[in-house]
Amino acid sequence: MPTVSSPLYYSAPLTRTSRDDDWCIDAVSRPPDVLFNFRKVATEMIVTDLREGAIEPRLDDTGFEKMTAPSGVDQRALLAGFSASIAEYQRETAALLKSRIKADEVLFFDATLRQEGTGAPVNSSSQSAHQRVHVDQTPKAARARAASHGPGRRFRRFQIINIWRPLIEPVRNFPLAMCDYQSVDAAADLVVTKLRFPAWLKDQENYSVRHNSRHRWYYWHSLTPDEALIFKCYDSASRDLAVASGDTERGDLLDVVGLCPHTAFFDARGPTTGHQRISIEMRALVFYY
Repeated sequence: MPTVSSPLYYSAPLTRTSRDDDWCIDAVSRPPDVLFNFRKVATEMIVTDLREGAIEPRLDDTGFEKMTAPSGVDQRALLAGFSASIAEYQRETAALLKSRIKADEVLFFDATLRQEGTGAPVNSSSQSAHQRVHVDQTPKAARARAASHGPGRRFRRFQIINIWRPLIEPVRNFPLAMCDYQSVDAAADLVVTKLRFPAWLKDQENYSVRHNSRHRWYYWHSLTPDEALIFKCYDSASRDLAVASGDTERGDLLDVVGLCPHTAFFDARGPTTGHQRISIEMRALVFYY
């Protein structure tokens, strides 16, 4: 399978003697600056292109998978942020998830547009591709998110799933790289990181990721708007993740993947000007009753 070598931005303590149990990303003390009390370290890694490969990742085995699922929603209206189009896309994606992973209920709690390159359609609220290896939620943050969207809801399992799709045209650079969870040492590689963000951001912490040479990274070259990636931010049923986070006093745990570290990356073989990437990502609470 073809591969590309690219720097991926892992996290590390500021010094060899720095504590690594109090990492924080602070976006409120000195706006518009975002302050880190740890380092982002560019580490050259091999990322394998699955476009023509024999490997077919699955959500419960690697933490991510690709779907061929054309959308019927006007993508330019999505990019413009029209509320009716976003609501329609949420309904469409909820039906897709229910069919694909047999979920009983899907509740979306955010949507993020990202753009890279010159000459692309502009949405003033869009963000750049996020180039830091991370996981969107810790187990604590995931449970708090579930509680805030349905106090008293009874369920046997819940997940937080990220659904990532290119808009308008194929991704030409800054694709999304996914790390196979089976190559991750959850206890050693994942560092709880506090988020000091404005009040509208409900998540209070996520995971930064330390470099591990055993990590296996994958992507799909030129992902198209007719394709979407789904990957786990959290799965309450994951035995391995429960052990790593000290939550083992339950009898409903399964040998399934708990989460998926991910990052955008710069592909030196791709273009550096013009349209490079336009995408939308949505996170969803997924319940099984």
